Amino acid sequence: MSGNEVDNEKVICDRVKTAYKAGQTKEEVRDIYNGLADIYDTYSQPDQYQGPVQTAIECCEVIPEANREGALVLDVAAGTGLLGKELQLRGFRNLHALEPSTKMLEKANTRNIYKKFINEFISEEALVQVAADTYDIVASCGGMGQGHIPAGAVWEMLRITRKGGFIILAMREEYLRHPQYDGILEVLMENMEETGKWKTIKKRIIAKWFMKMDGVVFVFEKA
Repeated sequence: MSGNEVDNEKVICDRVKTAYKAGQTKEEVRDIYNGLADIYDTYSQPDQYQGPVQTAIECCEVIPEANREGALVLDVAAGTGLLGKELQLRGFRNLHALEPSTKMLEKANTRNIYKKFINEFISEEALVQVAADTYDIVASCGGMGQGHIPAGAVWEMLRITRKGGFIILAMREEYLRHPQYDGILEVLMENMEETGKWKTIKKRIIAKWFMKMDGVVFVFEKA
């Protein structure tokens, strides 16, 4: 890697980090991603970021190959479509993208992967464009973090997943200890299992998820 490439990578990394600063509104975070859309894929090369590949592998674990073409999947916080690309390579064809950044969705659209685009934030409130019990898989790769998807959004992910469908959440492992999720997200997940809303299929730690930092993937089945 040349000196210029190293410098460019640091600039991109620093700009992405600004999206995770505490105290920002969701609209401010969205606007940061609008400004990152043209360079985001440079920051997210497979040799540095395993997230899309590992999340796609988990989707394959719950949907047999023979059923993937017809399985309806929602990619939450789809960004430029990195997860969608990996899902398509593995036989998934019925993909929807949910992403609040219009510029990110424009980049995702150039991949010719998704059949529907939903330009909304996901939170505890019901998504206007999505009915209950719609998806076979609701997956989010890299959408959780300080100032990003709130912990309570798992309720909305559950609502829009069909009975027997799957919710797959993949994130940087250290974020579980950030104020937005620490003592909140995993407690909520456990409560949802104890009350019969879903069943935990897996929690998997992945070494060097992003550069030298570990990741974690949660897989749940809707009861």
